[in-house]
Amino acid sequence: MVMDDVKRIIAKNLQELRKQHNLTQAELADKLNYSDKSISKWEHGESLPDIEVLCSLAEMYGVTVDFLTHEGSAEEKAKYVKTDRKLGDKIAIAGLMVTAVWFVAAVIYIYMMLIVNYSAWTVFLWAVPASMIVLGVVNARWGKRLYGLIVNSVFVWSALLSACFQFVSYNLWAMLIIGLPIQVAIILLYRIKK
Repeated sequence: MVMDDVKRIIAKNLQELRKQHNLTQAELADKLNYSDKSISKWEHGESLPDIEVLCSLAEMYGVTVDFLTHEGSAEEKAKYVKTDRKLGDKIAIAGLMVTAVWFVAAVIYIYMMLIVNYSAWTVFLWAVPASMIVLGVVNARWGKRLYGLIVNSVFVWSALLSACFQFVSYNLWAMLIIGLPIQVAIILLYRIKK
């Protein structure tokens, strides 16, 4: 294979991957700490990124360096796409952490029933926002932004509802109105970071 062919293939693949990931050249340049002119040169086959940058690009796009250097359709290059084999492990870890929250809630409930002789059923309501905190931490490390939006929204509304049920005698239902501006803020923050 001639060097010009390699440049052309890499250029085409880099351009396609960037577009598939809805990135502009400037956004990609920011992520890599390069200028958008460098990105443009790579995508037009005028120059090649060094091997470290190729590896970073491959990692960012979830492909191998072989994907970047080979021609063909997406189906033909499917063997060069990285699959997250640890996704099941991540889900299991998140599930174990949430299970721990519910285990603690059950222990508190049983303790209150047996020792204090009080039915603290609201502890299970509070387990929902506590679970969302755990999922939020896990999602910040391994998840996707959309999941963060969902987790944060469920946290806000479940915490407000738990407070209303916990202190039902104080008639705090109007407190749910607080959730509306918080929900709008969560959605707007999600849009800004996008």
